[in-house]
Amino acid sequence: MTENNCIYCNFDEYDIIAKNDFGVILPETNALSKGHCVIVPLRHVSSFFDVTDKERKNLMTLLELARNELQIRHQPTGFHVGFNDGEVFGSTSAHLHIHIIPRYEGQALQLDARWGMQG
Repeated sequence: MTENNCIYCNFDEYDIIAKNDFGVILPETNALSKGHCVIVPLRHVSSFFDVTDKERKNLMTLLELARNELQIRHQPTGFHVGFNDGEVFGSTSAHLHIHIIPRYEGQALQLDARWGMQG
């Protein structure tokens, strides 16, 4: 099921970093660091707790793939992995998406309103 106005249902095929039968890895358009990307289920679902076991396993496989690719491409010192579940922090999408944000030595991570942080 897709939603007409959902950015994660209507992504550009050219933006796909990797894909499996249940999800895709896409670059984050409002990146917090070099390489920041999101793992998105193909099915329009708003909660991590509403995905099937098969979807969850495939999303975690994509998360691991994203980590491995980011390690090769950018050699970060670590990662911040997270997602918001439900309508909190003024989320702009009701489509589940998991952020993987590379962390670099000496670079502070500046979380923004997407994470409930005040500027």
